Amino acid sequence: MNNMSDNRCIELERRVAELEADLEAAQQRITELERLVERGYGMVDAIPAMVYFKDREHRYLYGNRAFAERIRVRAEDMAGKTDHDLFPPEVAEAYLSDDERVMATGEPSMGVELPVSRPDGTIGWVSNSAVPYRDRSGAVVGMVGVAIDITARKQIEEELRRSRDIQHALFNTIPAMIYLKDRSHRYILGNRVFADAAGISVDEVEGKTDHDLFVPEDAEAYIADDEQVMATGEPHLGIEEKITEANGRVTWLMVYKAPFCDDHGRVTGMVGIAFDVTARKEMEEALRRSQAEQRALIEQQAHLLATIRKLSTPVLPVTEDALVLPLIGDIDTARSEQITDALLKSVQRYRAQWAIIDITGVPLIDTAVANHLIQATEGITLLGARAILVGVSPELAQTIVGLGVNLKGLITRSDLRSAIAFVLKRSQKRAIAS
Repeated sequence: MNNMSDNRCIELERRVAELEADLEAAQQRITELERLVERGYGMVDAIPAMVYFKDREHRYLYGNRAFAERIRVRAEDMAGKTDHDLFPPEVAEAYLSDDERVMATGEPSMGVELPVSRPDGTIGWVSNSAVPYRDRSGAVVGMVGVAIDITARKQIEEELRRSRDIQHALFNTIPAMIYLKDRSHRYILGNRVFADAAGISVDEVEGKTDHDLFVPEDAEAYIADDEQVMATGEPHLGIEEKITEANGRVTWLMVYKAPFCDDHGRVTGMVGIAFDVTARKEMEEALRRSQAEQRALIEQQAHLLATIRKLSTPVLPVTEDALVLPLIGDIDTARSEQITDALLKSVQRYRAQWAIIDITGVPLIDTAVANHLIQATEGITLLGARAILVGVSPELAQTIVGLGVNLKGLITRSDLRSAIAFVLKRSQKRAIAS
């Protein structure tokens, strides 16, 4: 009996020793697991991105240091909180919506851009990726999320967007055609004025060529000139080009073209800006026609004036050796010079012996005109003829006397009939004498 009792005690002691060993091993395993977990959390805390765990009811189980610092909540105080406990309503709703989709469908959500509350109270942006996690049965029991702060990138994108909007506004507001081409003569872009001329939308410009947009002769001219700009690297400034627009209207452009280069200095395309100068060209053409018409009119007037002058100084042969110049109307200096010239040429042409100047129809002769008449009579004398002045008024006689010239060789008669009779009589006497 005592031996049986002793055996039981020994077995019990052995079993207790085994249990104590198992407990110590379990404690060591727990300690090791705690160190592993602590190390894992430490590594997660070292990640600069925001990492968090949620259960199926959207309660936070864990958030790393970056996440806690972002929302300014201690990690130990985060457990059990929901998005509505930590974020403004509109931000919380955005998170809940995306996270519920992940846990409801079991499909990950990658790179979703979501707003986030920043420490200064402003709203930033994160790129959020979330994946579901499951229990051993495969049921979704929560999710793991990683959020990367993209606020700076979003701000740059927004600034670029505003800058692009401003550029587009300027680009499409300038009342000139603006366009860019690549080295293969494909259009990279064109503004609204350019697109309207080509009969397409601004979005349709990219990739088009001149042959796609314009009539063949215009397209060939553009390609030839643009190729010279890109081949030589030299701009063409202020050249005139013709364009036939999509509506058939022919427009003249003042074009400025310049090459653009890559970082290595290689020409990769060109930029052009063209101003509509059709109105100016039409004005120039109208001016040219007007000038041509004016020249024709001036020539016509000059011819008419010459004819009038000839009619106003009619030198008429009345006998074989006598001419008559009947003058009517006012005589100014220019006309008196013309009279002298016509009279002397006629005397020489007809080899006249007598030149009768009839001034009966001239209402007034001033000193200058009287002087020209006297010079005309002297010129006639030098040509071997005699001058007869008809219709001299007392006023003209006084003017001629006042000139102080020698009147010894000047013959005067009161009217044209007596002058012609005088010439005929002298001619008859010469004929008898000969």
